[in-house]
Amino acid sequence: MVGDRTSSTQRISAPHHALLVLAVVVCRILVARACPTYDDAFITYRYARNLAEGAGLVFNPGAAWEPILGTTTPLYALILAVFGKLGLDLVQVSLALNIALDAVTALLIPRLFKRARTPSVVALFGFAAFAPLVRISVGGMESPLFCLTGLLAVLAAAEDKPTRAGIWSGLTCLVRPEGVLLCVILLFSRWPERRQFTRLLVPIAVIGVISVTLLSLVYGTPIPQSVTAKSAMHTVDPAGENWVRLKQILAQSYLPHLVLIPLLPLVAYGAWRALLRAGALRLFSLWALAISASYLIARPHTWGWYYFVPLTAWVLWLALGSARLARAFLSQFGPALVHLARSAGPPAAAVLAMAAAAFIGVRYASTVGRDVYTPLAAWARETSAVEPNARVLANDIGVVGWYWRGTVLDSEGLVWPAALKHGSVNAILEAERPEYFVLLVERGRLTHFKKRADLIGAYLPFLRFNTDGDQQLAPSPDDLTDEWNPDYIVYKRRVQ
Repeated sequence: MVGDRTSSTQRISAPHHALLVLAVVVCRILVARACPTYDDAFITYRYARNLAEGAGLVFNPGAAWEPILGTTTPLYALILAVFGKLGLDLVQVSLALNIALDAVTALLIPRLFKRARTPSVVALFGFAAFAPLVRISVGGMESPLFCLTGLLAVLAAAEDKPTRAGIWSGLTCLVRPEGVLLCVILLFSRWPERRQFTRLLVPIAVIGVISVTLLSLVYGTPIPQSVTAKSAMHTVDPAGENWVRLKQILAQSYLPHLVLIPLLPLVAYGAWRALLRAGALRLFSLWALAISASYLIARPHTWGWYYFVPLTAWVLWLALGSARLARAFLSQFGPALVHLARSAGPPAAAVLAMAAAAFIGVRYASTVGRDVYTPLAAWARETSAVEPNARVLANDIGVVGWYWRGTVLDSEGLVWPAALKHGSVNAILEAERPEYFVLLVERGRLTHFKKRADLIGAYLPFLRFNTDGDQQLAPSPDDLTDEWNPDYIVYKRRVQ
């Protein structure tokens, strides 16, 4: 284990640490009002519920094409299934679980800085208040678990506990596929030390072999169907799309908002220092950079929650860069003022973070739950109960699938491989003739649907759910954008 040369007077105190961990929890609770659950989270919830009810880790129990592994996070689904077996509401469980996971992460963050006071305080403040991280945390996805298992792995590796590091990094792969990058980084870091390398490799290999074998036996492949489907998503302008994706990946990794531009020099300096110093922070930083680099190389469709680890690293780098600046600034003042800043700074940071979260939670309270999820849930529950054999085709299958108790056909192919063979929504509608169709209202999707007059004539729009109150059932594509919004039109197949 690397010796800790930080004196006790320079370390973050236990009360200050506890207060900032509390700020992490409170900020997430307060901001949850402004951040609805991601639609994709409901996909994992449905997998977990089906497993808890004895139907297996599948999306459409009893369907001819099942079993299909459509969730990229089998470990998170298994954990949720345990709570589902107890009869608990998985939506609320997921929110509470993610907040608890982030609290544990906050407990561990100072260890990355050997408990040095200034970077620990800044990092905890950032982890509590950084809007992109808070939004992802309360969105219901597996990202907090992914970050925590990875953090536990790098801390164990830095403390010369290779077996423990191997177990945590192996489990990280079961939370998200990008966990493989962490395994590679840790193995490479221990390559010169053959005994350490072996002790690290064995648990990774055991977890990997068992997981690949079980997934292959059950699903025919260890690769989630959702990964296959997302890799097949392309537009009519691949070159232009690639450039857009490159910009999005860089922005979401390192500049999620333009207001952060002035902080980039401190972040870059902190990243450089993190990579120079041996230990857990370097390993975590390499992992975060590897995740972003893998996206830049593969250029897949990505969403905000993919970047939880890179954004956490961003906060850590900012903390490390700010520490040097803070020392230079405080050196200009007398001991009394320095002592006051050090004793009052952490409580002030915690209060500031919680006050900002309270403002956001009240000022920007989301109506998605009230105006979209609740009425959509009521329709889906009632209809699937009255028509248990009815099938619904949807562009977004999360919320629809969570509340629909029958068969859900996925136009994106995340949980239904046949969608990729059909190639388009219109082809699916023509071949399958599902009883219901839930269209995500976007310019491109509506334009595509309207190309087939026969399909429009075969399906009657009768409900629309969105947050702006627009109830037009036949909107013009010219009035829409291609940006995702929770806006859905429900169509019912006409009786022939």
